[in-house]
Amino acid sequence: MKRAYRFFLLLYPLEHQDQFADEMTAVFEAARAEGCMRGWTWYMRFAFAEMNGLIAGAASTWFTQRFRHKPAPQSSGAAASPCALPQELIDAKQRVDLNVAGMIHAIATHQFAKARFHSDEERQARECLRLLQDKYEIQG
Repeated sequence: MKRAYRFFLLLYPLEHQDQFADEMTAVFEAARAEGCMRGWTWYMRFAFAEMNGLIAGAASTWFTQRFRHKPAPQSSGAAASPCALPQELIDAKQRVDLNVAGMIHAIATHQFAKARFHSDEERQARECLRLLQDKYEIQG
């Protein structure tokens, strides 16, 4: 299972892997070891949730990294640049990021009920973000 987890960590940008991979793996291993006595069903649900979380987290990290490096357009008092992102889209992305951060913190502190809550909230926030991206015809 640790090898599969490490493989999915490769989905993250290299700088993220360098900074967080060892810590994420250690937290994963601790949670797995703590809960593996709960039985096969729990273990399969845990593994599925972890792999989905890694995929979602990697996508979020790439998305955040993509927009973080772009400078904000300067406004000269006239109409905003067509490259500027609408505020509701920025807010939706921030809701996704906050829920991912909350989920990571909850997992790191072994608050799995809270992690599940943030996971559900993140799923809803991502759907809202997707709808806004469709509305403004923004890809990925």
